[in-house]
Order: sequence, then structure tokens, then C-alpha cells
Amino acid sequence: MSNSNRFVFFSSDAEIASQLDISLEGLGSLVHEQPAPDVLARYLDEGRVNMVFLDFIPDDANNEKLARAADLARQLARQNPDIPCVAVGRLHSAGATIAALRAGVNDFIDLDNQTEIRDTVSRLIKKYIVKPDDVTHYRNVLILGVRAGMGATLISTHLASMLQERLAEEREAQLLAAGKQAQQGVDNLALRDRCCLLDVGMPVADGMLLLNVNSSFDFVEGVRNLRRLDSTMLMSAMAHDKTGVSVMSLPRDLDQLNDVSHADSLFLVESLRDHFGVMVIDVGGMPNPAFIAGLVRLADETWLVTDQSIGALVSLADILKEFEQDGITPDELSLVVNRYDLRYGMSAEQIAQRFGLKLKGTLPDRTLAIMKSTNQGNLLHQDTPKDPFVKELRGLANSLVVPPAGSAGREAKTGWLGWLGREAGQRSVR
Repeated sequence: MSNSNRFVFFSSDAEIASQLDISLEGLGSLVHEQPAPDVLARYLDEGRVNMVFLDFIPDDANNEKLARAADLARQLARQNPDIPCVAVGRLHSAGATIAALRAGVNDFIDLDNQTEIRDTVSRLIKKYIVKPDDVTHYRNVLILGVRAGMGATLISTHLASMLQERLAEEREAQLLAAGKQAQQGVDNLALRDRCCLLDVGMPVADGMLLLNVNSSFDFVEGVRNLRRLDSTMLMSAMAHDKTGVSVMSLPRDLDQLNDVSHADSLFLVESLRDHFGVMVIDVGGMPNPAFIAGLVRLADETWLVTDQSIGALVSLADILKEFEQDGITPDELSLVVNRYDLRYGMSAEQIAQRFGLKLKGTLPDRTLAIMKSTNQGNLLHQDTPKDPFVKELRGLANSLVVPPAGSAGREAKTGWLGWLGREAGQRSVR
């Protein structure tokens, strides 16, 4: 079951919210809000959640709590009936159960029965939330250099730009298919048609530097504005490169990170993930294992970037030990060997086998060509689309695209997702 599901629970009781959050662990992330109509309206307008939970556990004093919950259920039914609404109660409170059903909720769960909660929510996810087969999906990826200098930021920026090309091409094709004029440029791309590069690696803002952008709206500012973060703010405040990639980096003053909580930081990442079509997270060199572990759980894929040097392999072993302490297994991780050359001795397959990791792919050493392009303000695929590094990285990018069902024939005729792209992808995992 995907942990990308976003739930919101409207309740004035923090203890009940905490109990529900524990019961939903692994099914999705739960946000606790006070039961207010304007807050619900904001969540629905921004498309930030795909299931709503309402507190139908009555107070001893009066029934106002049930009335507020019922009003929110009716508001949800009017504003967005496609989002499932779940009443949270206790079976021995018969009046509350009846009030919930009369308000038109989709289902009722007993807070004291964790098994029932998980079964019910899993069923509703499959019924209401599973994405249709006729839409292209993208797998969000976390890229972690096992130590400084592995090239994680170079890989992240190139990958984000390549995915952005795909998103823009898809949007243009959709407009043409609908008989509308294709967009000129990327300024009018909605967030769902953009790739977000979360540049939280070290050194600070290297990704922004490579993409030739700048912005004062950094990660800490994002956390501080978390409660009013919507598509309008993200579009105006974030940096966007010339291809449409949206970028957010850490603040130059890293001491500011002490002012934001771990939970709010992860919630910001979740919010960005839900707004954008796809997210690439670069955490190369970030010295915060707990935060990185949280990011791994939010991402669809995690790529550990190494080279063939002894120092890098020792660092890789250390990172895997840290992940093990945080409950993350090698099955959740993939290996990318950068600046790869078989003449260095240890093959990529041997490295992957030694550490029990899936080999995602290899990237050849093209430092000179990459540096030449970036020094001219471009990425390598923009200058030399047939470069060996570009071909292999396109194969990795292809692996993040989940095409619509039955689209194999169409893909064979489209751009870089055709024969060449698939061949590059196959070579990268051999």
C-alpha cells in the first residue's frame, strides 16, 4: 500500500488524533486540524488530501461536537463528493454512529479497533484513491551521495531537467489532443506539469547554481509558511529554471534549521510532493540521518550514489548501518555507480552484491564534458544529447515513468521515450 496517501483528521482532541495516526501508520500521512469549515475548504481547494476523517466521538457535556462534524461531512459532500469521508467513533456510542450515517459519510471506524481501521481504510483507498490506468505517473526519487563529491547534485539536476522535458511535452500533447493551442514557453505550466528539485544537499544551493537560478524562498521559509502554502505561493515564491524546473534549497545560514521541527520539515516535503508532477530530492552530504530516513520513507525510490573508490565504499557501508538502525532495509534502496569504469577493478555488479543492493545503473565518467556545459550555463543533455552520460541517465529517468496502460505502442513513436530510451534503460541495469 502506498504511503503517498494524504489524510486529514478534523478534531479538537489531540489524543484521539494521535491514536488514529498510530492506527494508520504505513497507509498514508495524517494531518490533524481543528474542525473548521474554512480549513476544510482550503484543503479541498488545494487538492492536498485524498481522504477526510471526522471526529464523531461525543463529548459528555453536549452534542455540539457531533453537529460540527456532521456539518463538515455535508460540506465535503457538496464541495468534493469524490473524496471519501470516514467517521471516527466508538461503536458503543449508538447516537454518534447514527449521526455520522445521516451526515452521509462513506464509512465508520471504531477508534478502539485498529484491525478494523486498517481494513476499512485499505478498502477505501483501493476503491476511491488508486490512480487510473489511463494517466502517466511518475515515481518520486531521493538521490543520496554516500559521501561528498559523488556527483549526486549533478545527477539530480540533470535528472530533474530531463523529467521536466517529458512533463512539458506531455502537457503540449494533451492540449493538441484537446484541440487547443500549444503553450509557448514554460511560464504557464501548472505545478502538476513541473518537476520539483528539492536541493537539500551540501554544499548549500549547489543545485540552484547549476540551474542558474536564485530565490530567497528557501526550505526554512517553506516550513514557516507551511499552513498557507498553496500553488499560488509556490509558483510565485520558488525559483524556476528556463525549462520549468522548480527549485527549493536550504538557507545559506544553516543555523536557521534549528528553528524548524523535524515533523514540519517532513510535512513540507509531503506538501511539495503533492503539488508537483514529480519530485527529485538531492540530499548528498546532508549530516542529518533521522531526516534522511524520513525522506526515504516519503520517496518512491532511493538511489545511493557511489563511485568505485575505497573511501566511497566505506561510506556506503556506514550509511547502510545508519539506515538499519532506522529500520530501513537494503530492499528499499538502489545503487547507482557514478564515474564508472570497469578498469578501476571492482564491477558495479560486484559492489551491489557485496552490499545486498539492487543495481539501478551506472554512469560513465564525463566530468570534462559536464563541466564544460555547466560553465556555459547549460546542462550536458542540452548541449550534447547523445553523450554517453546523457544516454544512461535518460534510461534511469525512463524508469521513473509509469506509462498509461496499453500505451506501449504509442511510446514507441514518441521522442526520447522510444527505442533509444528503452535501450539505454536496459543497458543501465545490466
